[in-house]
Amino acid sequence: MESCTFSDIETSFDTTVAAIAASQGIDPICSTSKWIVPVADTFSPRSERLVYTGNSGHIALLAHDTPNGAVLSGFDAVWGFASPCIGPDPTRLVDDLARLISQLEFHVMAVAGLDPASSLFDEVQGLGPAGYTDTADRCIADLGDGFDAWIGRRSSRFRRSLRAAVYRAESTGITVQTLSPASKAEVATAFERLLAVEETSWKTDADSGLVGTSLGRFTRAMAERFAASGSLRVQFARLDGADVGYVVGARLADRYRGFQHSFDKSYPELSIGKLLQFHTIAGLADEGVRTYDMGMHMAYKESYSDRIESTVTAVIPKR
Repeated sequence: MESCTFSDIETSFDTTVAAIAASQGIDPICSTSKWIVPVADTFSPRSERLVYTGNSGHIALLAHDTPNGAVLSGFDAVWGFASPCIGPDPTRLVDDLARLISQLEFHVMAVAGLDPASSLFDEVQGLGPAGYTDTADRCIADLGDGFDAWIGRRSSRFRRSLRAAVYRAESTGITVQTLSPASKAEVATAFERLLAVEETSWKTDADSGLVGTSLGRFTRAMAERFAASGSLRVQFARLDGADVGYVVGARLADRYRGFQHSFDKSYPELSIGKLLQFHTIAGLADEGVRTYDMGMHMAYKESYSDRIESTVTAVIPKR
């Protein structure tokens, strides 16, 4: 493989992800440049980028300095959703990875985004990893048969609770506005609004939201990239002319990935979060989205999801 910059291969990298994601169990959204470049720029700005390309595909790594030597990872060194190794033939790709391992100086390499049921995982096992990290679990709602089929799979208790929340919010006068920002200016306007909502949320009090945080800078940069391809989706819940909640995510092909949501903590009785999830899922189903990736596993998401998608990270020491 030849060394290159990521910008040299970015278009080919994303095209390859789209072509192989389903067959190799690779995250089709979080493995794209739209996710991994903002992650690397925001959270690992000082790490050296080691990017390689060849007939077998592409390998994109970061080198993180540690007292024991370099730790190599993919560009997504935060959540580990993305695979750093992208190519149509896992055998040839991992053969090239093995040659790189013999040439590079490092302490340990982390190869993330591996589906344990995939051929790519099987090939990486042949490299003799010392072990695997805990899984990166995503909550998935299946919308391929439409909204009615999805809600029909929910428990009767959850259906009553969700419909009551929607009725309560709408009876109070809350409306939901859906946007697809496509330019940096439109993203800037949307982010001004959603950051104003964040200021009223419990997340800001806990320093876990988007206001003045690395997570906020990452989400903004990522949103701009998805917006440029027409993939960004934003919904605002509005009451008396003001925004009181939002959801932001992106669609690629027939899959949608939720990024962040929040709501004004002054209205706990209105279940704004449930209202937004209801409208998000109904809207996605109408759009023809088949898969709603709700992101990292959290207890509240279990009621909405049909299954869990899990990937692991192989830890490969230098020998």
